[in-house]
Amino acid sequence: MDRELERLAQAIHDLSLRVERLEQIAGTQPVPPPPPPRPQLVKRKPASLEVRLGSQYLNRAGIVALLVGIAFFLHWGLTENWIGPVAIIFFGIAGGLALLLFGEWFHRKQFRVFGFSLQGLGIAALYLTLWAAFQSYHLIPEMVAFAGMAALTAATAAAAILGNSETLAVFAAIGGFATPLLLSTGHNDESQLFSYLVILCAGMLATIRVRAWNGLLLTSFLGVLADSVAWSASYYFHNEQAETLTFFVILFAIFAAAPPVIVHRRPAFDRRIPFAIAISATVMFVIGIFGILNDGDITLAGQIAAAGLAVVCWRWTSGELRAAYFALAVATSAITIPPAMDQHWGTSAVWLAMGVVLMLVGLAKKIALVRWVALVLLGLTILKVFIFDLSNLGQGYRILALSVLGIALLSLSFLYQRDWLGLRKQ
Repeated sequence: MDRELERLAQAIHDLSLRVERLEQIAGTQPVPPPPPPRPQLVKRKPASLEVRLGSQYLNRAGIVALLVGIAFFLHWGLTENWIGPVAIIFFGIAGGLALLLFGEWFHRKQFRVFGFSLQGLGIAALYLTLWAAFQSYHLIPEMVAFAGMAALTAATAAAAILGNSETLAVFAAIGGFATPLLLSTGHNDESQLFSYLVILCAGMLATIRVRAWNGLLLTSFLGVLADSVAWSASYYFHNEQAETLTFFVILFAIFAAAPPVIVHRRPAFDRRIPFAIAISATVMFVIGIFGILNDGDITLAGQIAAAGLAVVCWRWTSGELRAAYFALAVATSAITIPPAMDQHWGTSAVWLAMGVVLMLVGLAKKIALVRWVALVLLGLTILKVFIFDLSNLGQGYRILALSVLGIALLSLSFLYQRDWLGLRKQ
């Protein structure tokens, strides 16, 4: 018993020595400080209606009021001739530059929205002044006015990119696309106009690769649409197909490429505007080729455009955007088929063949998107056959058309009933 107590006492003594040594070692080394507390993200509450009215809508109303005031000032100076055209233009340029400087000052004081608003107003004032100097007072030639507006657009776009301001980029786009309308002389300058629009749109495409700005994309599309409609309503003649179609295809290609670029740049961003631009650009292209080309050429151009949309779909898109581009490709191909063949049974036969091929591809590759598009196209074909085609076919052709349609549909239905893809288990 005594030996066990001695052993226990010795073990306690040894353990005490070890604890002392560990405490000495610990005392010579600095104790690491505790990790700093992780900052908690404070969710900002959305601005109230009163704040939005006071900070945003009053701001925009003020810009419009001052812009209208500047326009009245230029008109008043023209009609009254109280200080002369040169002085009016001088004050317009000086006022626009002053607004730009004030806007930059407010921007540096962290009043970004107000600063950009003043700069936008200054840009608009400079555009109006250049327009008045050319159109109203004839103080400068057209090329000088155009060069001034183009330089102003380029400078504003550069400032927008450097300052990461979508507002300034939108102002630059508005000014750039308004320039042809402001400097219109009543002459048909198609090459100069559309070359300028292509340059602007190429700049827009390059910008959204750096800054994913939906507002710039939408403004550019609306600007091209406004300039194109205004030109075609006044100057387009059907014998100018080649040149017009060339510019038309280039602009369509730019706006077809823009949505994948902006979605790739900011995947989690609002995709409604890129979707709308993709659909609108395709619709305008189809409408345009129907107005520009002859029947046979419409089908050829439509199939080429559909192939281009399909390439964009499978190489540069994903998810919902891929589905949209694939549907647009099939729709463009289907819509532009009728002008090249009989719009009744011939069109229906091609649509049926397209639907069957798409369905077989969708089943073989197990791609639900392709199968759904095929189902929609087959549904439209069925409606077309029973609503339009049967009334325009003879008795024999009716029997043949219904037989071919029935066999094709029953065959596809059999494939679904076999459930090779296991869709019923999903």
